Amino acid sequence: MKIKKFIPVLLFVLIVAAVAVVPVFAQGENPPVPVSPLTLPIELQAMVAALIGYVVTQGIKSLSALIGFDLSGWSAVLTASGVTTIIYFITALLSAIPVSAQPSVAIGLTLLVSILGAFGIHNTVKSRAA
Repeated sequence: MKIKKFIPVLLFVLIVAAVAVVPVFAQGENPPVPVSPLTLPIELQAMVAALIGYVVTQGIKSLSALIGFDLSGWSAVLTASGVTTIIYFITALLSAIPVSAQPSVAIGLTLLVSILGAFGIHNTVKSRAA
């Protein structure tokens, strides 16, 4: 069951957040917020690139099998253009966020990266232990 894996990792992230983050807020210090316009973290950009690369490659393979013509040379071009377009679109959406809300959004994106990193560490440790 996947829910059995999700709950312990989520609880671990929440406990670490409560132990490490809450004392910082109690001291009145704010977490670092980017001074420049808000952008998508590098980790999420890499994840979007990997996801789009996988989807485009599988789509090209299916289309090649369907029409009987090799289109494998196009997968790199379509992946690059898709990644660039999606990243620019997300950046444009993030730039539309008001300045007063940017710290909250930056903290939310950092939390998302932390949670995804926790799942990655969990899967790596689990695969090494098996």
